[in-house]
Parts: sequence; C-alpha cells; structure tokens
Amino acid sequence: MTILGKGAPSYLFAPVTGTVRHFRSPDDVIASLESDLESTIALVASGGTTFLSPILGRLGGIVCLDGTLRSHLAIVSREFEVPCLVGTDLPEDLTDGTEIVLDIEDGTGVVRQAEETSADVSDAWWSYIRRVGDDIAVNDFDLTVSPAALDRLIAEELTDDRLDDLVQHMGRAFKPEMTRRSGFTSELFPMLPYMSLSVIEDFHSYAARVAAIDAAMPAEELGKRLREGPNQVSPLWIWMIGYHYLCGRECLIKMGKLAPRERREEIRTVVDFWRRLTLAHRGDGTLDYKDAGFTNRYLPAGVVDELTRAATTLGAAESKALKRLNATVSGYSFLYFCDSRVGICDSGPYPRGGTRQTIVRDYLSLGPSAWAYPWAQDLEPAYAGLTMALTFDRTAFTEFEINDWGTTFTEPDQLLAAVDEAAVFGYRPDGARELLPPSAWPEVAADLSRQHMKLYQRFAAMDRRERIFAAITMYTSGLRPFAAIAGVTDRIDWSFSPGTLALYPDPFDDDDQAAAIFGGALVANDMPGSFSPVR
Repeated sequence: MTILGKGAPSYLFAPVTGTVRHFRSPDDVIASLESDLESTIALVASGGTTFLSPILGRLGGIVCLDGTLRSHLAIVSREFEVPCLVGTDLPEDLTDGTEIVLDIEDGTGVVRQAEETSADVSDAWWSYIRRVGDDIAVNDFDLTVSPAALDRLIAEELTDDRLDDLVQHMGRAFKPEMTRRSGFTSELFPMLPYMSLSVIEDFHSYAARVAAIDAAMPAEELGKRLREGPNQVSPLWIWMIGYHYLCGRECLIKMGKLAPRERREEIRTVVDFWRRLTLAHRGDGTLDYKDAGFTNRYLPAGVVDELTRAATTLGAAESKALKRLNATVSGYSFLYFCDSRVGICDSGPYPRGGTRQTIVRDYLSLGPSAWAYPWAQDLEPAYAGLTMALTFDRTAFTEFEINDWGTTFTEPDQLLAAVDEAAVFGYRPDGARELLPPSAWPEVAADLSRQHMKLYQRFAAMDRRERIFAAITMYTSGLRPFAAIAGVTDRIDWSFSPGTLALYPDPFDDDDQAAAIFGGALVANDMPGSFSPVR
C-alpha cells in the first residue's frame, strides 16, 4: 500500500483502517456527535488542541499535522487508546472519505492508502466462509473489512454457489455448538415438540414475511439502525432468522417432506436477508460471536461510554442487590420466553482501558411488547425491559466466552462475583430509559417476582397442547420486532401455516419422535455440518 505520510505514534498500536474526516473547529465536532465514529480517522492541525475531547474516545484514529509526544492530543489519545500520529508530514492533503491505514514501521508511524479492491475483500471473505474451523467450528476471522468494503460485501449478489457456501458455513458453525448444549428438557414446556414445530413453521412462513420487511426497510438499514443503542432487538433474534429457518428445512428433509434442492429461491431470500442484516449490525465483517473470538461489540463506543459513566461502584450491599435483581429477572425472562434464553443477551466485552471490560446485558421484554405474546398482554411490570452495564477486571477469569446464543461463560463461573461497577437502566413502555439507582434494585426485583407468579400460574393452568403452542408462538414471532421497526406488522400474516399444523399431533406430540427427528436432522447425521447443500 502506498505511504501517504509519516508521523510519531502516540503509543504502540495495531494497524487500524478507517476513513478520513477533517475536524477544523468545534462546529465540526458538534456536527459529528450523533455519528458512528468507530471507523473515522480524524485529521486535525494542532496537537495542542482539546476541541476533539467530546468525541476523542469514539474515534478510530487521529492524524495530527503538528505536535510532539508531549502534546495534549498525544497524551489524551494514549489514555483513550486511540491510535494517533502527531507531527505528521502529509505532502498532499487527504480528502474526506479517503480510506487510509495507520500503522507503525520501525517505530515510525505511517499513513497508507488502503488499496484493497472489492475483489480482494470479496475473495478473502468468501474464502473465510469456505474455511473449516476447529473442533467446535471456531473459524478465526483474520481479515480487516473497512466500512466501504463492508458495504460492498452487503451489496453482493448471493449466487447459487455463494448461497451454498454460506449455508454450509452456517451448518459447520451450528452442529458442534448443538453438541455443547444441555439437554432440551422442561417440566413446563415439551421442548423438543415445540422447538421442532417452531423451526418448521419458520421455514414455511419466513420467506414471505422477510420479503415484506425487506421491501419496507432493507436488511442492511435495519442492521445499522439497531446498532444505535441497546435493548432494541437482541443479536440473538438476528442470529435466529437464518439458523432457525435452516433448522426447519433440515427437519422437513429428515421427514422426507422436502428435497434438498427444493424452494431454493425462498432459501436465498431468507439467508440473504440474514446475511445483510447480520453484517450491517455487527459491522466488522463477522457473522457470529464465535468467529469474532466469542465477542460481539456492536454498540458504538460512545453508547458504551454513556452506559458506563452512570455506573455505581459496588460495595457488599450493592453487589448483593445486583445479584438478586439479575437472578430474579433472569428467572422471569426464561419463563416469559417459555423456558428459552432468547429474552436475555450479552454483548461485548467492550474494552474500558487496561484490563477493564464491560458486558452489556439486555433483558428484552418483561411485559406487553412487539412480540404480542397473548400471555403477556395484561402483565404490568414497572419496566418493559432492562439493560445492565457490568464492568470487571478481565484478569479475574482464566476463560471467557460469549457464545452465539448471547450467553456468557467464564472460568471461574460467576461473572457477577467479579463485577465491581454496574449501571442498571429501565425502559418504560414508551421507550424512555431511566437510570435505576441501587436503592431501587430490590423493589424492581420484588415487582418482577409478583409478575413471575402471575405468569407461572397462567402457564401452569395450560394443558400440554396449549403449552406447546404457546412456545411455538414465542419462537415463531421472532420477526415481529423487525416488522414493527419497518412499519409493516399489519401487512404480514402471522397465523400458523397449514403445513405446520398438519404435523401436530402426529408426529410432534410425541417427545421421543420429536427428539429423533430434531436430533437426527441436525446432529446425528453424516454431514460435516447440520445443513444440507442447496444445489
């Protein structure tokens, strides 16, 4: 790549790619406050200036035309760990939007032209998709995808070959993760019957529903919008769009009701929607937590900064109250979502400087919501959702992962025992967010306990069939939040398809038959992954 200039690096940083944006006055800074600046490399004149301070921690990098390592900008950029070159010699000015790379060679900072082409990034990305991972399908993502390159990837046509490559990649990722899951059992909900029928219903219904949403708001626009803040739509529900749909396809293939090459255009519609939505939402070129090193840092740095600035340092009493609240809302959320984890999702870990990191934990729905669950319509929790910003020292753990279901696993295995700063936010039904002080946490927990008992009695009064179909309703309403954002909820048929209803009670009222179909289709098969080729 062509070297465009050289300067002094404010600290030793890894190469970073971004797009140039000039900042010449405070007005430029103020105009950028609502922008996503993670991939922006600020170009400024003075190393002694502090006018970047409102956005400095959110920038992808800084190129400064004067100054030394003792300049204010160099000092502060080091504290924020934002790559910065000071005293930079740029023979030619860089126009806004130019893609550049900041790097260090033999101790000297360099500015390079990012000369990647669409073909370069596309070839490397699809090579990653076709690559086989390790024994649990970790497929290390070893390429840098700039924002412009990401847009080009999203815009690519999903040809038959690429569709098959992508489906196989998803199958390789899914199969070993299923083997790491605990048993699918519940005293309340017959899990294998409802899970099987849910994914089959997704296969029957998603193509038409996705097409309606995509026509109103393209998947990539949805993904970018959902990056703006927490507690909108869980990354797990995004993941489920593609994976649950393909699970339903595989169950039908296992039952002999579908041939692998049938309904290819519908498969393309759903998988491409999922691909574009996922890429736009994650923003780094990865498709799942696993390939991103068991991380998902979709929230902009400025949003994480806002959440963590409100955190309380936890003493013994506050820590106990936080653990109690977390346990209470976790139990409630599992019940609300029919003994599934899909109402809880962790993102991060977000670096906070040094060895400090933050997990942002969302509890997505606690009462009536866009999911329109019948059992939730008269629930009256004080808050419609909760977000927790949980900060800890990473050195407290020897192992740390957030899996593709958005669940954090650590060793030692008590995350909250290491959390020493936390902020808890509640969302009113109108979407307004408010900070909940530690003194309010016990009452929020008590309120949810009351709602929990009401909900438990409601489910306990149901017979087996009612519980199965409540749980099917839970899973198959997964597109409703996306439809609500796109403004097309009323244009979509949300009723169960005849093809799904025909499979109950025979064979899916039988736990053993459901287990044989579901497990045989997705795990106990002779394929390298869970999903059959589409061509």
